Amino acid sequence: MMRTGRFALTLLAGCSFATGAAAADYDYELGLAYGWGQFDGTFATIVNGVPTPSLGISTTSSDSDTIDLSGAWYYSGLSDADGPKSRAAFLSRASSIVVGYSRGDESGSASFTGGGNIPPVSNTFDSTSNEISVDLRHVWVDSGWYALAGVAHAELEGDSVINGAASSSEWDATAYALGVGRYLGKATTLDLSVLTLDAGGSNPTVIALTFNHVGSISETWQYGASAAYAKSDTGGDGDVFAVQGALYPSVATEFGLGFTRQESARGSDQDAIEAFAGWFVRDHVELTARYRMIDADSGPGEDTDSDEFGVGVSVRF
Repeated sequence: MMRTGRFALTLLAGCSFATGAAAADYDYELGLAYGWGQFDGTFATIVNGVPTPSLGISTTSSDSDTIDLSGAWYYSGLSDADGPKSRAAFLSRASSIVVGYSRGDESGSASFTGGGNIPPVSNTFDSTSNEISVDLRHVWVDSGWYALAGVAHAELEGDSVINGAASSSEWDATAYALGVGRYLGKATTLDLSVLTLDAGGSNPTVIALTFNHVGSISETWQYGASAAYAKSDTGGDGDVFAVQGALYPSVATEFGLGFTRQESARGSDQDAIEAFAGWFVRDHVELTARYRMIDADSGPGEDTDSDEFGVGVSVRF
């Protein structure tokens, strides 16, 4: 996994840093991204809603690596002549089929100590996940209507050792999505999607509403704004609200911030703030970077810290 990550970084370093701004038409796009993250958490034993460290403290620490590959076919063509290059598919109303593959590796340890008569527990774990997805976006250019469809399948395998006893587990899930949307102006869209998840004993359905807009600030600066709300049928557990804003100083560069809140019926909401940037070092080559900080609305006696970093490169032709 780490070797694949170094390969991605080598690609980034090997690109020529000469920026162009000429408009062009493309049919395909390939993407490669590498990400890494870390998590640390401390949890005190709770008695009648009060943290009681004397009855035991649990600690967890883990590191993860991910590699993402994607390939897009713009079967009606893709033009970047209408604005920021990173939003070319949106602005040119391009129809596409996108195939993606993601692999993740996580390793970590957990322990429980100081539990009085409860013996200490020591646990190490490793897991590997694989996901493949296919997404379709078909746009009727003249009317502005478009259809969305997607399917994704994920598998996870894990091994753990608890106080010297080894165990393993497997898990898989398949998600299906269908949606419809419309361009409300040259650079404004609104769409509605329905997603169902088949995960064995859990089969939630999610309805999502998404808004996107790109506008101009001056002759050179432009901006982008998006908002989404996803409602689950699991009684408020898993509902998601997300907003994102981006600035484009030129058609070849972008930077922005995003905020996501995932609600939980148990009251432990999770907030994430992400900063991102992109630069077309060539007309058809983009480099991207991102940093994501996750803040869980921890309960009494809980302290968690989670960070994610990522870099990527995409090539159009």
